[in-house]
Amino acid sequence: MRKFAAIAAVAISAALPTTSYAWWDSGHMRVAAIAYEQLSPQAKAEASRLLKLNPKYGEWAAAVPAKPDGTPGDVDQYVFIRAAVWADDIKTYKDYTRDNDTATGPYAARNVGYSDKLVHDYWHYKDIPFSTDGSTWPPQDPVNAETQIKLFSAALPVSAGKSDDIRSYDLSWLIHLIGDVHQPLHSTAYFNKALHKMWQDRGKPDLGDRGGNEITVVPADGKETKLHFYWDGIFGGYSTPLGAIADNGADKIPAPADAFAKELDPAQWLEESHDLALQFAYSAPVALDPTQPVMLTREYETNARKVAEAQISLAGYRLANLLNDAFK
Repeated sequence: MRKFAAIAAVAISAALPTTSYAWWDSGHMRVAAIAYEQLSPQAKAEASRLLKLNPKYGEWAAAVPAKPDGTPGDVDQYVFIRAAVWADDIKTYKDYTRDNDTATGPYAARNVGYSDKLVHDYWHYKDIPFSTDGSTWPPQDPVNAETQIKLFSAALPVSAGKSDDIRSYDLSWLIHLIGDVHQPLHSTAYFNKALHKMWQDRGKPDLGDRGGNEITVVPADGKETKLHFYWDGIFGGYSTPLGAIADNGADKIPAPADAFAKELDPAQWLEESHDLALQFAYSAPVALDPTQPVMLTREYETNARKVAEAQISLAGYRLANLLNDAFK
């Protein structure tokens, strides 16, 4: 498994174009746009049918603009891509809550469909720990992106016997989570003595760098930001599916190697992302010290864009392969 991940990291480091996309809403929608093109007709039909059960379907469908020639827009494509950010959108919905919502709580791993009004922040990542100075770390969350991707994927086939409400909910989450785990800093937490002291001074348990959220960097625009934020927003971008559809038509990211695209084990995806984080996200000149902001080099930023583009493409193809298999 680790050897496969190392090979993936080497493959991704090969030269790729560095045109601009995004890793926030835009990145997630780009993953979905890539995936939609690779879906079988049967998978497209079933995904579209299930997404009609998402509570936001009516709002999304109503927003589909006509094509330039005046013909109706593709509602199914638009909704599939828009659904990619629903799992982030719920963080702002008034009827969703973080109360009593922890990775060790009794509701952490449930799969009950849209009646679940918990935000489940911990579903978006799996912080695989590492240290360069012998620091230790607390136990990992028992419920995380890996556990939920496995749970939701298993529930999608009709043979699983789940209700359409649950299958729709799971599909909405999967379209998002598969994008999440291909962002290298959604798979990593760094621990060292400086970070440990920082948490002690705050009077809180040691959480390491929280996937780059405690490491400050200065990219080319000269504005300080957190390492995680830099990688999440590496390409800037748009907030509607139209941008993802246009980009996918005008500036296609190269398809991944077939062997990588057909790998559907989320544990393997996370290993690959973790290896990429160590090789690229935490590479020089990033300082692994929360008190030392560092200026990113052109080489660092160029490599970061290459990695993000390759990961977006890989996530899209893997999402499509997973859905084609589930809905066959």
